[in-house]
Amino acid sequence: MQIHLRKQHIPWLMAAARAILGPIVILGQACQWSGAALASLIVTALLSDIFDGVLARRWHCDTPAVRLFDSMADTAFYLSTAAALWLRYPHLWRTHSLLFSSLLTLEAARFVYDFAKFGKPASYHSYLAKTWGLLLAITVIAAFITPHADTLISAALLLGIVCDLEGLTMSLLLPTWHRDVKTLRRAYYLRTQQLPTPQSSTPPPTSRTHLTAAAILLIALVSATPAFAADPIPVLYDNGSAPNLPAATNGTLDLTSPTDLTFRSASNGATLSIPYTSITGFNYRVESTHHLGVIPAILVALVNSRLHRHLFTINYTDDANNKQIAVFDIPKDEPRLLLPLLRLRTSVCAAKNPNCGGTLETSPFD
Repeated sequence: MQIHLRKQHIPWLMAAARAILGPIVILGQACQWSGAALASLIVTALLSDIFDGVLARRWHCDTPAVRLFDSMADTAFYLSTAAALWLRYPHLWRTHSLLFSSLLTLEAARFVYDFAKFGKPASYHSYLAKTWGLLLAITVIAAFITPHADTLISAALLLGIVCDLEGLTMSLLLPTWHRDVKTLRRAYYLRTQQLPTPQSSTPPPTSRTHLTAAAILLIALVSATPAFAADPIPVLYDNGSAPNLPAATNGTLDLTSPTDLTFRSASNGATLSIPYTSITGFNYRVESTHHLGVIPAILVALVNSRLHRHLFTINYTDDANNKQIAVFDIPKDEPRLLLPLLRLRTSVCAAKNPNCGGTLETSPFD
């Protein structure tokens, strides 16, 4: 049996592929794919979301059904990425539990109200919703690449709440279902004029719209890096002599205190606080889990986040002056923060010894 694919089917297939990518992101996280591999899936979904609408308008198949399916695919994909992020960084959702629960509540309320009033979910594709979609994609990409995306996550959740409030207000204003309602002003105009849903193709965005989107993207990317510096670092307590911490304990390493370095378990909240004045030595090293060679390492790095282990060892004395040790498995980018900070806050390094505690020369394939 032959299947004849028409170009009008392509926007449908692109939206369906985006929905299917969601479970793949969850599966990839469960299989411990690298952050780069997961972020590439998000970029693929973002490009799909942009161009399915472009193609639908060009081929004059931008029907209400396509727009509605596109909205549902977006919702399914980003709910899946939220689940993947929860698996990757459980502490993020505890930190933002109020915002996240508020957003989910509003999403559910919108769906129930729209379905009760119109018989189907809304599909407004407002300018604010497009802005939220762009920020959400940037946030998810940053969260998979770096563990320090708390600020962007807060901003994305807040904008999502505002976007849901806008959508709910539109649904309250409109007496009948409409698609592609770009602003609240347009929704109010449709209510007062009782205009039918426009069937003509949506005009292309103006240069002003493009400039606004570019500015939002640039501001988000530029502001992301410095905002990450004070966030707790997700680490693995690999082993050591702390009595209340078993080996291979997931948690966070907090460096915000000027007096203590604190590890906090993600499972039971147990803590290990090490005063900087009690640290007698520290060392950073990269330990290869297996040797693959250069070319295989490049390929495997796309799906394997554990080619190397970045181990940070801290020697310190407890209150009874007994020697203790703690070994942390840390993200590969964190030594650039940890090493200078410990050199500054401890007295175990000579002033003219920049390699004290280990160096940052690591394999480009880690």
